[in-house]
Amino acid sequence: MQLSETVEWGLHACLALAMLPDGARIPARALAEYHGIKPSYFSKAMQKLVAAGIVQSTEGRSGGLAMGKPAEDVSLLQIVMALEDHQVLFRCTEIRQKGPCAAASRHYRAPCNIARVMRKAEAEWRRVLAETSLAELRQSATAEPVPGVNEATQTWLAETGAVRGT
Repeated sequence: MQLSETVEWGLHACLALAMLPDGARIPARALAEYHGIKPSYFSKAMQKLVAAGIVQSTEGRSGGLAMGKPAEDVSLLQIVMALEDHQVLFRCTEIRQKGPCAAASRHYRAPCNIARVMRKAEAEWRRVLAETSLAELRQSATAEPVPGVNEATQTWLAETGAVRGT
């Protein structure tokens, strides 16, 4: 299984937005710069999150991005599903019904063991993401900060004036 890098961008962007003070916004371009992502690519990911109601976008000089709902109400699964075009990770093509030794299709009424296990694994993966809120991620990020990053972030935010509306 491989998710697009857009998922990583979206998760980190939502975490950054969840860490802003209430009422604060940050321009998409600044958030892209902070994460070292090309603004045009980043913008497409943010548009998907805005369409899903996870992120809010405000136009104008004092505009920018903010969380569209409280971090407690946003699961990691919601973010992933908003960003991924495909909703199912494993696609069974019924390979067992192909080839020179395949039996008649009437013998393949139930999904094969591989499909069953893959669906079970995907259900568990989704369960973990659905049970993990953005607020939990924010709490663990603040409880276990990388040395120097918080200070550097605060300095960068102050120097760029990226945070608005506080």
